[in-house]
Amino acid sequence: MNNNNITFVACWWTIDKDYSILKGSYDFIIWKPRIANILENIRLNYWFEVIELIKKDSLDMKDDDRNLILETVKKVKNDKIIITHWTDTMIDTWEKLKQIRDKKIILVWSSKPQIFKDSDADFNIWFALGVINIIDKNWIYIVMNWELFEIWSVEKTQEGVFRKLNNN
Repeated sequence: MNNNNITFVACWWTIDKDYSILKGSYDFIIWKPRIANILENIRLNYWFEVIELIKKDSLDMKDDDRNLILETVKKVKNDKIIITHWTDTMIDTWEKLKQIRDKKIILVWSSKPQIFKDSDADFNIWFALGVINIIDKNWIYIVMNWELFEIWSVEKTQEGVFRKLNNN
C-alpha cells in the first residue's frame, strides 16, 4: 500500500448539503461530494480518490448500507481512509467496521454544509488529513470538534457531538 494515498468514502452528510426552495418552503438537496472543493486550495502532497457511496441521511441508513460501507472499505487498496459521515449512526457504522484491522479509518463530520460561510467542514477535513498521517495504530477513529476520539472512549451528547468519557 502506498503511504501517500488517501481514499475518501462519501456517505453524503451535512458537508454535501445545499438548500433550495421547493413549493414555497426550504428543502435540502445533496450535491456531489465537496471533498475536492475543500482540498483544491491546499498543497496536498497525497494522491486522493473520492468514492461516492451512499446518498441518504444517516437516519435512513440500514444494515445493507453499512454492509456496503464495510465491503467498500475492505476493497480499498489504500491503508488511509476518511469516511464522511453523520453523527446520528456513526457508532453503528463503527460497529460494522471494527473487524477491519489493517487500515487507519477516520469517521468525520461537519455541523453545517461546506457552502455555509461559518461551516466547520473545511477545518474538520483538514484536521482529519493531519491526524491520519500521524496516528500509528490501524484502527477506527472519530474526528470532530477539533478532537481525535477512539470510539470506546467517547459518548454522544444530546447536542449531537462527541465528548471524551471521564474514566477516572
